[in-house]
Amino acid sequence: MRPLLILSFLSLLFFNCKGQYTIDELPEKLIVFGSGGGMTGGVDTYTLLENGQLFSNNSITKEHQELERLPKKMAKSYFEKMQALELSKTDFNHPGNLYYFLKQVDGEEYYTVTWGSQDHEVSADCEALYKELFELIK
Repeated sequence: MRPLLILSFLSLLFFNCKGQYTIDELPEKLIVFGSGGGMTGGVDTYTLLENGQLFSNNSITKEHQELERLPKKMAKSYFEKMQALELSKTDFNHPGNLYYFLKQVDGEEYYTVTWGSQDHEVSADCEALYKELFELIK
């Protein structure tokens, strides 16, 4: 009985640790979103992983940090919403002085939508997802 208990504990520990990533070692599937521009030209980037980990990066301060983790189910729902946007079929790159972006990454493939120009409106679905994601970091 004792060896079974120890084996169960070790396997639980292994599987729980396996889902942890660092900003330098990320999985293949990511949602990246953020904003930039303005007088400083700085970019704030946020990276969401399927396991719920959330990272932030500021291009000016070079500060990387892990933010509060999301429940895995919630993270999965954002990945499903991102998939539904079909960014692979969208060609939208219209930044303004201030700009916003959504990026879907799957290994070597990635698709980005960038907006901010007053002359071009991004789809309501992209903007809604961006706002939902941005609420996570407030």
